Amino acid sequence: MQLTRHTDYALRLLIYLAGIGDQRAQIAAVAEAQAISRTHLMKIANELARAGFIDATRGRGGGIRLARPPGEINLGAVIRAMEPPCPMVDCTSCRLVRRCSLPGVLDQASSAFRAVLERYSLADIVRERGTRLAA
Repeated sequence: MQLTRHTDYALRLLIYLAGIGDQRAQIAAVAEAQAISRTHLMKIANELARAGFIDATRGRGGGIRLARPPGEINLGAVIRAMEPPCPMVDCTSCRLVRRCSLPGVLDQASSAFRAVLERYSLADIVRERGTRLAA
């Protein structure tokens, strides 16, 4: 299983925002800190704002911050909002389709992957300074 770079950057942005608490961050500062394109990060921030994960304010004193506490931001919900629906295999031109059950097996694997993410919140993956995340 592999997440798109878009989703990876969205998770990085959420982790960054969780780390600064209620402060507002500027897209340019986050983009520089994370070595991400400012334009791409702006698109991601807009998507996260539309999905209700972050609060974005324009103008002087504006910026972005989490829209709710990290413990209320479910990782499965973030993945669902950011990842495009995509089958793991394309069986349209496969000649084995009548005797193959690989798509069903891969769908189960994908469901299990997402089920694990549903069990965690942003708070579960954000490390406090000086502590390590349990394995």
